[in-house]
Amino acid sequence: MGIFDFFKNKGKDTQKELTLEDCIIKMFASADIEPHREGDEFSFKVQGKYCVFNVTLSYEANRIIVCIPFPIPVNRKVAKSSMYEVKRIDSFVQKGDSFYTTVCQIDKDKEYQIRAATLNFSVSLTEDTPDIIQKMVTRTVDVIDGDNFASLAAAIFGCKSCDKTKTGWQNKSTGNIKMLVQQKDDYHKLLDNVPNLSSARYRGRLIAYATYIINYKSDKEVAERSAKESSSNYYDRFIQEAYNIANEEERDLIRKLRFLVEKKYGTKNEDFVMGQKEATEIICGNPWNLLYQDGNTYDTDISEEEKLYKRLCAPQYKDRPYEQRDLGEGMTLVNQVIGEYWKPSYLLDNEAKCAYEFMSIDEVLQIVTDEDIDWDSLKGLPQDAFERAKAHSFHFPGHVYQYKNGVAEVEWQLNPDGMYYRDEDGFGMTDDEEINLYGAIDRKGKVVKKFSKRSIFRLDTNLNI
Repeated sequence: MGIFDFFKNKGKDTQKELTLEDCIIKMFASADIEPHREGDEFSFKVQGKYCVFNVTLSYEANRIIVCIPFPIPVNRKVAKSSMYEVKRIDSFVQKGDSFYTTVCQIDKDKEYQIRAATLNFSVSLTEDTPDIIQKMVTRTVDVIDGDNFASLAAAIFGCKSCDKTKTGWQNKSTGNIKMLVQQKDDYHKLLDNVPNLSSARYRGRLIAYATYIINYKSDKEVAERSAKESSSNYYDRFIQEAYNIANEEERDLIRKLRFLVEKKYGTKNEDFVMGQKEATEIICGNPWNLLYQDGNTYDTDISEEEKLYKRLCAPQYKDRPYEQRDLGEGMTLVNQVIGEYWKPSYLLDNEAKCAYEFMSIDEVLQIVTDEDIDWDSLKGLPQDAFERAKAHSFHFPGHVYQYKNGVAEVEWQLNPDGMYYRDEDGFGMTDDEEINLYGAIDRKGKVVKKFSKRSIFRLDTNLNI
């Protein structure tokens, strides 16, 4: 990489009985370095691309540890944000070979410190050992130098681009480093420009944004697993999944949202839900408004149906556990996996740019009231089926058919036939008979033909599945 040009003309002669101390001293001699030594610990400096690193090499028995502190301290208020970048870099650091390299962020009372370390807990003494020790030092520097140095600095200062930090560190002088560290970071500058929203509301926005990134950049398995983690107390693990696959600009936005979560106050669950809901609409426009939008525009300027439509147009509602099905005449049905089955959840009117909830997550029809059921036609039904109708339960497989002249028929199954209960081995089948109700809805999901046992509407209009 160029920073170890001083490692040249290393002697290849070895003594018959080498010790680890001999190998370390030989490595320094070959590199023409005079380290400061205190017992089993050596301290020396290495010139990097943007600064001089203070390196510590210590040994005991057949173990060696090379440690380098990052020269920029981390403000406690931005530590959660910078940790994402630390873990991202650590995730692709080479872990194999005969030694192990890692990057971490540790608590140092008043601030945090980022460190790179390479460990070898079982050093074999051969003529190549000095070269191996050199490689340990080189790899430790590499992991926090160059582009990684710039990205870590950007994460600490809250810069939108790594280029800003690269330019700022070109001088490499101690005075220049101190001056940059003392500058007000871009995180705290945010506080003068963002609305007075609660921590929970920004957390809702952050999780919604991470969900968006994962759904359009990751595979379905990762998206489904991450979705479960997003609602847990360990949501930072979920955010890290999104951060690791995000681009530079997306990572910067994630870090700034996480800073606001940490800096703001208020943990009401309703604020969290509101943050998630409004974020989906904001992301469809300019994601950076997740920082600056107070949400009031979305509360007053458009209807609830328009808000829902905007939310459902986001990419995450087009892939599993969702799918979209064309119903004709500019109408779309959004299905969702519930209990291992696809269930109709939302109707989208693409002409009016409005959406309507068809069924809730607990499988209750939202389009039906008691007045929308022809109760006389239900006389003589088994009690279980009748109770499901009273509860508006859409638990069993049903269907929304194609629209024709602004109307679509809905098949509502109150009881499946016995095959429904059969297991994979062919056992468990019952003598149940299938019981369906049929009704019709308009483009807003409003019932225009009451639900009854006979599909008169479907026969009259010649609608097909």
